[in-house]
Amino acid sequence: MQVSIVDAFTRIPGAGNRAGVVLDGSGLDTGVMQRIAAAVAASETAFVLSRKGDTVVSLRYFTPTSEIDFCGHATVASFHLLSERGVLPRVGNFRLECAAGTYEVELEPMDARHSRVWVVTPQYPWRESPLAVEAVMPLLGGTAEMVDRSLPVLANGHKLFVPLQRRSDVWALAPKIDALVAAMEPHGIRGVFAFTRETKDASSVTHARYFVPGFGIIEDPVTGSAHGPLAAYLVNHGVLKLPEAGGTSHVRAEQGDAIGKPGRVELEVKGRSGALERVRIGGAAVTVIEGELRI
Repeated sequence: MQVSIVDAFTRIPGAGNRAGVVLDGSGLDTGVMQRIAAAVAASETAFVLSRKGDTVVSLRYFTPTSEIDFCGHATVASFHLLSERGVLPRVGNFRLECAAGTYEVELEPMDARHSRVWVVTPQYPWRESPLAVEAVMPLLGGTAEMVDRSLPVLANGHKLFVPLQRRSDVWALAPKIDALVAAMEPHGIRGVFAFTRETKDASSVTHARYFVPGFGIIEDPVTGSAHGPLAAYLVNHGVLKLPEAGGTSHVRAEQGDAIGKPGRVELEVKGRSGALERVRIGGAAVTVIEGELRI
């Protein structure tokens, strides 16, 4: 089986978030895909099932232990590789079909060879945290005093978003994995996204870490599927401002630095004050390894 290893949300091999990509996943059953993902041992491996014409790409995503509905960095990696191989053009608008639904993807040229991948991500209703922050923080290896009380702790889909005051607080977290899973699973929470507005780069808006033990991932280096909801959260709570008359705003978010795999996610929000219309994430990628996996 031909497998490519691609680092997403970076142009530096070894940084960002690593994804396996199988460009010909048609005919593979679920069990084989799961074994391939376990052997590749990236946080996610994407399988290209089919292309309908020149504009629609169908993907399935697997962590080393289970299938998931959507993965941002593996989507960026897959479209990067399809474009790099000449299967898709370097510029254009496409549709992604996956278990989470159908989403828009755009390829935007960055230089003579490479494109930035823009993806509209799934959005779910926001809800109050099912767990008190005083219970969550010790499970993350932190304290309740670290929490940024000017922003709410909220859940979105299977993710819990926890704002912290300082970058040092984010870096200090050391989750108690088994206890965290036991506390989260009864409430449908599979991961905790801890972020702060204290960033490394002055031009960035947030700095984050994402712990996903509910899907067999201790820490995900750079997470596209979390940054889409994060962008909406930041708009909803006044951190990001939309133009009064309507328009588009762009910012950058940081993740992965705490574990030596820095990545940068572009966030795009479109709409007007009080009416968010669309959220996209964007990122570059670099192909690191091409090889044959014997299964």
